[in-house]
Amino acid sequence: MYLVLLFPCDPSYQYDLTVFVCGGPCYLNAFVQNFYDTIVDTMLPPCVLLIFNLLMIGHAIRLKRKVAPSTLVLNTLKKNRRMILQLLAISLMALINWMPWVVIILIQDFYDPSFGEQFINNVVYYLPYFTSFASPFLALIGLPEIREELKKIIGQSTTARHIVASTRT
Repeated sequence: MYLVLLFPCDPSYQYDLTVFVCGGPCYLNAFVQNFYDTIVDTMLPPCVLLIFNLLMIGHAIRLKRKVAPSTLVLNTLKKNRRMILQLLAISLMALINWMPWVVIILIQDFYDPSFGEQFINNVVYYLPYFTSFASPFLALIGLPEIREELKKIIGQSTTARHIVASTRT
């Protein structure tokens, strides 16, 4: 919040109001503040998400191997399997949406400032909307009633009709 509200702007900084993206906050012109914003606001959340997903998967696998004879723990893992899969699906979808952004920003900050501008403007800006749109559907797939209906629909579409042609004898 400090960077947006209290960072001093250059008096000659002008927004170009004739273009689609008229300009950004003043702190984006300062390397240190821009780098801090990139790390903390853009790169840190996907990295934390990835680390905790890997820890959760590792914990579930280690717990399953460690207490294989115990039916109580296996039943608990089976009950929570759908919840873990839903969480992983939503988290992986968020990672897939944020990783191109992170990679492009890193390349822009350290190598080529114009790298991926068209890709960002045409694709990456809209990826978070896809995550917001798809998350409820990924959560609904975990409900047993919805899964049964999906199985019926998929089963109906995959059954092929075999029509035998009539033959004259």
